[in-house]
Amino acid sequence: MLKVFIVEDEIIVREGIRDNINWEYTDFTFCGEAPDGESALPLIQELKPDILITDIRMPFMDGLQLSRIAKKNMPWIKIIILSGHDEFEFAKEAISIGVNEYILKPISPQNLLKSLNKVAGQISEEKKLKEDVENLKMQLISDEIFLREKFLLGLSLGQISASQAIEQSKRYHINLISKYFMVMLIEVESNELLKVEALVTEVISYNSGILHFKRSTTEIILILKGEQEEELKENGYLTAQLIQYRVEKGSESSLSIYLGRVQERIQGIVQSLQDSYAVKNQTFGLNSHKIIGFDDLSMIPINRETLSTLAKMPLDDFLQYGGKAGINAYLEEYLKSISESAVSSKLFITYMVMDVLITAAKFINGLGGDAHKIIPEIKDIDVIIAQYTSVEELSELLNRVLNQTFDYKESKKQSKYVDILDKAKSYIHSHYSDPDISLISTSNHVHLSSNHFSTIFSQETGETFIEYLTKTRIKKAMELLKTTNQKSREIAYAVGYNDPHYFSYMFKKATGTTPKEYRG
Repeated sequence: MLKVFIVEDEIIVREGIRDNINWEYTDFTFCGEAPDGESALPLIQELKPDILITDIRMPFMDGLQLSRIAKKNMPWIKIIILSGHDEFEFAKEAISIGVNEYILKPISPQNLLKSLNKVAGQISEEKKLKEDVENLKMQLISDEIFLREKFLLGLSLGQISASQAIEQSKRYHINLISKYFMVMLIEVESNELLKVEALVTEVISYNSGILHFKRSTTEIILILKGEQEEELKENGYLTAQLIQYRVEKGSESSLSIYLGRVQERIQGIVQSLQDSYAVKNQTFGLNSHKIIGFDDLSMIPINRETLSTLAKMPLDDFLQYGGKAGINAYLEEYLKSISESAVSSKLFITYMVMDVLITAAKFINGLGGDAHKIIPEIKDIDVIIAQYTSVEELSELLNRVLNQTFDYKESKKQSKYVDILDKAKSYIHSHYSDPDISLISTSNHVHLSSNHFSTIFSQETGETFIEYLTKTRIKKAMELLKTTNQKSREIAYAVGYNDPHYFSYMFKKATGTTPKEYRG
């Protein structure tokens, strides 16, 4: 129903319009009246009618002045002018204001209804046009979002060259220029993808250096940019924590977040995405609802469910990130597809043995060791190749070589990293109350790059830097809750959290209870 408001100084005319039309049988509602423009204005602003019927000649404020003000404040309003004078100048000014109908007195109910229906038709057409325009805008936005996500997917899969990517990115208002890139894979463990995506967008909206898109109904991909390698890596872990916190607080969903390695150049996005999927595959069935980076793989125990992925891991990566516990599983997959006929080929055996020995030797030499002393088999390659004629025998040789390599790796770590880790842990325990303590500040303290320090810390302690810092903070918070009368908010600040709500979330996540429940 369209609301109609009447302004007329002649009470007989005003009442005639009001009372001689059966409004309930029309598409209109009579919502109010006034004797002049000045008294009408506040009522019009309050009632917001769709159609204004006004006389031209009135005291205090005439119809044209009222129409001009009403149109300025409410551009949508339709105006029907009533006049006792067939004057060209009046009509001309009314048209310039945007008046829709101009009716000469005396006025019959039939003529007025005819004009009202004509104006109603204009309103209907404008409404439909507006809806069409809005639908078109929404369609264009939807198409642009689809094309943008398609572009980012193609970029992350290596289907677009760097030069093409930079050129096409302008179309979607994306700035791809950066020195380093890092990919984050977010796996949503619920059917609330759209809600989770909205929460993720809320978290990353402050950072124009983060791009995101949906890859499937359960996966959201983030591409992070930065000019400093260590800073970007730390920003990745921090962003992952904030996303997990916001999503778990704002929905019923749980997330598993996987981080690829920091890579240089646009082409590195492809490798970082592959890294994130490698983390996901190699931790299948383990550490659900956690944040895991590629550099954390070395502390993840390998089990039978990850064998299919291990076969795809290059041997040098396995030596770098794996451990003795995974040797049998790795070799089982490494040799799985080899047939007896292949083993009978001297060329094939030579290749297999040389590949393992040379890769292991390079790894040992890179650690500062003498490969000839650590792996005596290197001296007698020809003899070894002549001796091994079955898969079982070949497996025994490779197993022995890998065990020797990992033994040396462990001995180097134990002697080299004890002092570094002790110094780092001491720094953490002295500075956990500082909200600005970070992987970068700690790695600077022990004189290592943050990337190298992060890898060492994870391998040696079995937990990431962030996990160790959080554990230290929560342990101190537990102590303060039991031994002091400080408020939870004060304890949050005392252990390095600027946000008491985030502190409560982390405390409950670590202990299973809120600070208030723990204090009892």
